[in-house]
Amino acid sequence: MEQRYTVTQTAEILGVRASVLRYWEEELELRICRNEQGHRYYTGNDITLLANIKELKKRGLALRAIKELVPRISRTAPGTTASKVKLLEDEQPEREKILEFQKIMERLIAQELHMKKEGEDQCRDLDETIRNRQLARKEAAAALEKRSRRIRRKHL
Repeated sequence: MEQRYTVTQTAEILGVRASVLRYWEEELELRICRNEQGHRYYTGNDITLLANIKELKKRGLALRAIKELVPRISRTAPGTTASKVKLLEDEQPEREKILEFQKIMERLIAQELHMKKEGEDQCRDLDETIRNRQLARKEAAAALEKRSRRIRRKHL
Protein backbone atom coordinates (compact mmCIF):
# COMPACT_ATOMS: atom_id res chain seq x y z
CA MET A 1 0.00 0.00 0.00
CA GLU A 2 1.26 3.44 -0.95
CA GLN A 3 2.39 5.78 1.82
CA ARG A 4 -0.25 8.33 2.84
CA TYR A 5 0.47 11.76 4.30
CA THR A 6 -1.79 14.12 6.22
CA VAL A 7 -2.21 17.78 5.31
CA THR A 8 0.17 18.77 8.10
CA GLN A 9 2.82 16.25 7.03
CA THR A 10 2.54 17.29 3.39
CA ALA A 11 2.78 20.97 4.33
CA GLU A 12 5.97 20.24 6.30
CA ILE A 13 7.48 18.23 3.44
CA LEU A 14 6.78 21.01 0.93
CA GLY A 15 7.57 23.90 3.26
CA VAL A 16 4.18 25.59 2.86
CA ARG A 17 1.23 26.15 5.16
CA ALA A 18 -1.66 23.66 5.19
CA SER A 19 -4.00 26.47 4.13
CA VAL A 20 -1.90 26.90 0.97
CA LEU A 21 -2.42 23.24 0.10
CA ARG A 22 -6.18 23.57 0.59
CA TYR A 23 -6.19 26.78 -1.48
CA TRP A 24 -4.27 25.14 -4.32
CA GLU A 25 -6.61 22.15 -4.20
CA GLU A 26 -9.62 24.42 -4.59
CA GLU A 27 -8.18 26.87 -7.13
CA LEU A 28 -6.48 24.26 -9.31
CA GLU A 29 -9.33 21.77 -8.92
CA LEU A 30 -6.96 19.05 -7.76
CA ARG A 31 -8.41 15.67 -6.93
CA ILE A 32 -6.97 14.96 -3.52
CA CYS A 33 -8.16 11.74 -1.90
CA ARG A 34 -10.01 11.66 1.40
CA ASN A 35 -10.33 8.95 3.99
CA GLU A 36 -13.54 7.59 5.50
CA GLN A 37 -13.79 10.57 7.88
CA GLY A 38 -13.41 13.01 4.98
CA HIS A 39 -9.86 14.05 5.89
CA ARG A 40 -7.46 14.72 3.04
CA TYR A 41 -4.52 12.44 2.52
CA TYR A 42 -1.73 12.84 0.03
CA THR A 43 0.24 10.24 -1.89
CA GLY A 44 3.78 10.47 -3.18
CA ASN A 45 2.45 11.47 -6.60
CA ASP A 46 0.33 14.21 -5.01
CA ILE A 47 3.39 15.55 -3.22
CA THR A 48 5.37 15.51 -6.47
CA LEU A 49 2.59 17.38 -8.24
CA LEU A 50 2.40 19.93 -5.42
CA ALA A 51 6.20 20.33 -5.46
CA ASN A 52 6.00 21.04 -9.20
CA ILE A 53 3.22 23.56 -8.57
CA LYS A 54 5.31 25.22 -5.87
CA GLU A 55 8.27 25.41 -8.28
CA LEU A 56 6.11 27.00 -10.99
CA LYS A 57 4.75 29.53 -8.48
CA LYS A 58 8.33 30.29 -7.43
CA ARG A 59 9.20 30.97 -11.08
CA GLY A 60 6.40 33.53 -11.29
CA LEU A 61 3.53 31.67 -12.93
CA ALA A 62 0.04 32.63 -11.80
CA LEU A 63 -2.32 29.93 -10.54
CA ARG A 64 -4.49 30.51 -13.60
CA ALA A 65 -1.59 29.53 -15.86
CA ILE A 66 -0.61 26.65 -13.60
CA LYS A 67 -4.18 25.34 -13.70
CA GLU A 68 -3.82 24.82 -17.44
CA LEU A 69 -0.51 23.04 -16.90
CA VAL A 70 -1.70 20.64 -14.19
CA PRO A 71 -2.68 17.86 -16.63
CA ARG A 72 0.76 18.03 -18.25
CA ILE A 73 2.57 18.28 -14.92
CA SER A 74 0.72 15.17 -13.79
CA ARG A 75 1.90 13.28 -16.89
CA THR A 76 5.55 14.28 -16.57
CA ALA A 77 7.99 12.08 -14.75
CA PRO A 78 7.61 12.88 -11.07
CA GLY A 79 10.19 15.27 -9.70
CA THR A 80 12.56 15.41 -12.64
CA THR A 81 14.04 18.84 -13.07
CA ALA A 82 14.38 18.22 -16.79
CA SER A 83 10.63 17.67 -17.15
CA LYS A 84 9.86 20.89 -15.28
CA VAL A 85 12.36 22.85 -17.37
CA LYS A 86 10.93 21.33 -20.57
CA LEU A 87 7.45 22.31 -19.45
CA LEU A 88 8.56 25.88 -18.77
CA GLU A 89 10.37 26.05 -22.12
CA ASP A 90 7.19 24.88 -23.87
CA GLU A 91 5.25 27.66 -22.15
CA GLN A 92 7.87 30.37 -22.77
CA PRO A 93 6.48 31.48 -26.19
CA GLU A 94 3.04 31.88 -24.64
CA ARG A 95 4.47 33.87 -21.74
CA GLU A 96 6.34 36.09 -24.20
CA LYS A 97 3.12 36.68 -26.15
CA ILE A 98 1.32 37.57 -22.94
CA LEU A 99 4.09 39.98 -21.94
CA GLU A 100 4.04 41.59 -25.39
CA PHE A 101 0.26 41.91 -25.17
CA GLN A 102 0.61 43.55 -21.75
CA LYS A 103 3.14 46.04 -23.17
CA ILE A 104 0.78 46.87 -26.04
CA MET A 105 -2.10 47.34 -23.61
CA GLU A 106 0.02 49.60 -21.40
CA ARG A 107 0.99 51.70 -24.45
CA LEU A 108 -2.64 51.96 -25.54
CA ILE A 109 -3.73 52.97 -22.06
CA ALA A 110 -0.95 55.59 -21.89
CA GLN A 111 -2.01 56.96 -25.29
CA GLU A 112 -5.64 57.04 -24.22
CA LEU A 113 -4.76 58.88 -21.01
CA HIS A 114 -2.64 61.36 -22.98
CA MET A 115 -5.47 61.95 -25.46
CA LYS A 116 -7.93 62.36 -22.60
CA LYS A 117 -5.65 64.94 -20.97
CA GLU A 118 -5.31 66.79 -24.28
CA GLY A 119 -9.08 66.73 -24.69
CA GLU A 120 -9.55 68.05 -21.16
CA ASP A 121 -7.01 70.82 -21.85
CA GLN A 122 -8.85 71.75 -25.05
CA CYS A 123 -12.17 71.81 -23.20
CA ARG A 124 -10.65 73.99 -20.48
CA ASP A 125 -9.28 76.40 -23.11
CA LEU A 126 -12.62 76.47 -24.92
CA ASP A 127 -14.46 77.06 -21.65
CA GLU A 128 -12.13 79.96 -20.82
CA THR A 129 -12.62 81.45 -24.29
CA ILE A 130 -16.41 81.20 -23.97
CA ARG A 131 -16.33 82.84 -20.53
CA ASN A 132 -14.10 85.64 -21.81
CA ARG A 133 -16.43 86.28 -24.75
CA GLN A 134 -19.47 86.21 -22.48
CA LEU A 135 -17.77 88.70 -20.17
CA ALA A 136 -16.82 90.91 -23.13
CA ARG A 137 -20.41 90.83 -24.43
CA LYS A 138 -21.72 91.62 -20.96
CA GLU A 139 -19.33 94.56 -20.67
CA ALA A 140 -20.24 95.74 -24.17
CA ALA A 141 -23.95 95.48 -23.35
CA ALA A 142 -23.41 97.40 -20.10
CA ALA A 143 -21.46 100.12 -21.94
CA LEU A 144 -24.18 100.31 -24.60
CA GLU A 145 -26.87 100.54 -21.91
CA LYS A 146 -24.93 103.29 -20.14
CA ARG A 147 -24.58 105.21 -23.40
CA SER A 148 -28.28 104.75 -24.16
CA ARG A 149 -29.19 106.21 -20.74
CA ARG A 150 -27.00 109.25 -21.34
CA ILE A 151 -28.60 109.85 -24.69
CA ARG A 152 -32.09 109.53 -23.17
CA ARG A 153 -31.22 111.98 -20.39
CA LYS A 154 -30.03 114.52 -22.90
CA HIS A 155 -33.31 114.30 -24.77
CA LEU A 156 -35.39 114.71 -21.66
